[in-house]
Amino acid sequence: MQPEFLETGIYLPELELWLDPRSNVATAWVSHAHSDHARGVHGTVFGTRETLAIYEIRWPSEGPRVLQAMEFGQPIEFRGARLTALPAGHILGAAQLRIEFQGETLIYTGDIKLRPPLAGQTTEVALCDRLIVESTFGLPVYHFLDREEARSRIVTFARETLADGAVPVFLGYALGRGQEIAHALCEAGIRTAIHGAIAKYIPEYERAGYRFDGWRPYESRSLEGTAQVVTPGMRTLFEASSKDCRIAYVSGWAALANARARSGASELIPYSDHADFEELIELVEGTGARRVDLVHGYTEPLAKILRDRGIDARAAHAAAAREVEDA
Repeated sequence: MQPEFLETGIYLPELELWLDPRSNVATAWVSHAHSDHARGVHGTVFGTRETLAIYEIRWPSEGPRVLQAMEFGQPIEFRGARLTALPAGHILGAAQLRIEFQGETLIYTGDIKLRPPLAGQTTEVALCDRLIVESTFGLPVYHFLDREEARSRIVTFARETLADGAVPVFLGYALGRGQEIAHALCEAGIRTAIHGAIAKYIPEYERAGYRFDGWRPYESRSLEGTAQVVTPGMRTLFEASSKDCRIAYVSGWAALANARARSGASELIPYSDHADFEELIELVEGTGARRVDLVHGYTEPLAKILRDRGIDARAAHAAAAREVEDA
């Protein structure tokens, strides 16, 4: 297989299959439901049940569309290839795609992490010949907490802030981080208010077995005695509030030295739904891939680090250009 790395997504011409395309196509694999990967109204869409459920909410279609739900570890036949979804640990429903075709195995990770998430499936590392992996945090400066450390930090900050008579505010993305933070708080028995953009996806998490006992909708006039889980764009509202609001920044970017100045946060919690540097190295080496294509983030630096370890690794777009020139 020779993947084509295009501005509109990754294309496998032998199978006429797109991987996380960013425009409308005939047949697509959607690795997870974040809008930078799940966008466009496609004719046939492959993905996990959870991903497809959220994809339909975000990208409804007025015309005919085929949604092909895949179960983890259960292969299907497709145009002479065998396709298998494997857990990716990123957000609810996130999956890698293993493609076996003409004696070669390719794995496309999409966004991925190795450490077990606060809410989601733990990643399965599988052998392959060729690996396409995202490298968002592919520098040694990035090191993240595991889920129990992150859970403890989230709960401790909330309890200590509430004990001081202040309002703990957690900034979380509408899909993924927001539900993970809310789940940790609710499990700890902390009164939690959740913004509607985050709350709208809670039913999908509950269907997957995650509990959010006792939460209530966010109300700007009722903050006292309750941890707030809101979207990042609301930070300035809390900073301007007359209440004593203390912000927790739960993100991979919290690992940076300038994170406090950038985020305005009282508490930095370096927990991410992406792999950190050590996880990426472990993942790549664990697959035994003979060829590694890096997409997103620090592709060039990580490719060099991997080549120094004896792995044939390339930044995908640069590699595609070289292949054209070589041809």
